[in-house]
Amino acid sequence: MLKEKTFIFARISQLIDAGLTALAYWLAFFSWWLLHQLQFDLFLFGWRILPLYQHFTTNFNQYSYLLFFIVPFFPIILELNGMYGSIGFKSRSEIARTIARSIILGLFIIFGLIFFLQYRNISRPLLFGFGVISFILIYIKEMVILEYIEFTRESGRNYKYIIVVGVGEIARKAIALIEQHPKWAFKVKGCVVPPHMKDEKEVIGQTSLGIYDDMAEILRVHQPDMVIFAVDKRYIAEAEVAIYSCETQGVETWMIPDYFDIKIAKVNFENFFNLPVILYRTTPEYSWQILIKGVFDRVFGLVLLILSLPFFIVVPILIKATSRGPILFRQKRNGIRGKEFTMYKFRTMVAGAAAMKQDLQQYNEMDGAAFKMTNDPRVTRLGHWLRKLSIDELPQLFNVLSGSMSIVGPRPLAQYEVDKFKIWQRRRLSMKPGLTCLWQIQGRNEVRFEDWMKLDLEYIDNWSLWMDVRILFMTIPVVLLGKGAK
Repeated sequence: MLKEKTFIFARISQLIDAGLTALAYWLAFFSWWLLHQLQFDLFLFGWRILPLYQHFTTNFNQYSYLLFFIVPFFPIILELNGMYGSIGFKSRSEIARTIARSIILGLFIIFGLIFFLQYRNISRPLLFGFGVISFILIYIKEMVILEYIEFTRESGRNYKYIIVVGVGEIARKAIALIEQHPKWAFKVKGCVVPPHMKDEKEVIGQTSLGIYDDMAEILRVHQPDMVIFAVDKRYIAEAEVAIYSCETQGVETWMIPDYFDIKIAKVNFENFFNLPVILYRTTPEYSWQILIKGVFDRVFGLVLLILSLPFFIVVPILIKATSRGPILFRQKRNGIRGKEFTMYKFRTMVAGAAAMKQDLQQYNEMDGAAFKMTNDPRVTRLGHWLRKLSIDELPQLFNVLSGSMSIVGPRPLAQYEVDKFKIWQRRRLSMKPGLTCLWQIQGRNEVRFEDWMKLDLEYIDNWSLWMDVRILFMTIPVVLLGKGAK
């Protein structure tokens, strides 16, 4: 019931947002048209920095084609950022941040398309104005909805009445969670207890409504919106009759499993050929965000490859002119789920560098499985600069285009390094490796190996498209300044 209502509300909200983005785009155009009529300039400390009417056409038809992209695209980005969950569960600041993230991501993609397709007749200030106006309109809409929800709840309406089946610690936690979040609009009517507690009038701070065998009558009398089963694993078999009563009377039922003490994995429920399955997953589940990440990897990887073509001409010549050996360094690395692939880099070391590593092991500055040292004698003079500016990583764009790597993800490590992993560190292999990651923007080789692994797991546990965009932006100054490179 709740899921269906949330779905319907989300679709209606998306349609409204599509209309609001179209309105925001028209208002942005009208505002810039008005400034054009007024010959308005933008000044900063007395200096004329931007004539807003330059390079601006007053013909809306030359801009209207972008509406066919913006109107369906922005509501999709809002959904990918979690905008259309139950609004009553979110604070005003959370709603504002979600809208802002979505609009910034949408504008980032639009500007990327404009740059890639070389559309020069589009006013950038107009698009920035569209972003600001669409944020204001969508935020106002969300606040109106939130105020209405809070008003109806304060007046005693729009509540979901719940019966909790169970009396153990997990039931206590479920009730405490509901009581700590009154905005969720859940009210507990009472508990249904195991047969041996039939004489109890009150359990875990709630009224005892009866035992499992009385469930059919309890549902008829109290008419709950849903039932939460938080049954201790010792009493699962006894609670089967209560589950059957909910099924036969069509009452929505939530089951909180008490089988294992799961601390990391996210729990989902799947239908495996009509066999209900509880799914524990420690990586992001396949979704539109994952699909977009895959498309973005190929498109952005191709754009970067085209932009870096001069390096693919100049760097090989310099490598051959300054040292003996191949142009590319090839090495087997561990990818997603530990599957091996061949990773490519521009060679930065002298020929036979691998054989010299054992003699240099005493100078290793990294703890754990990795090997790094300052002023490594195996690194050529050219290789030092290629590493410092991360130019040596450019051939990995071919790994991105082939699908063995991503733009953003944990850095791939060699098999001999993976073999030294602690058990908990192997979870970093559950996501596709990338060109850049949290480790890259937080110091690279200045970060301890164990902290590096924790950063990778933090990325996996909190992954989102917005996180990838943020890491990409933060990578730019790190690469330009050569921070943490060795």
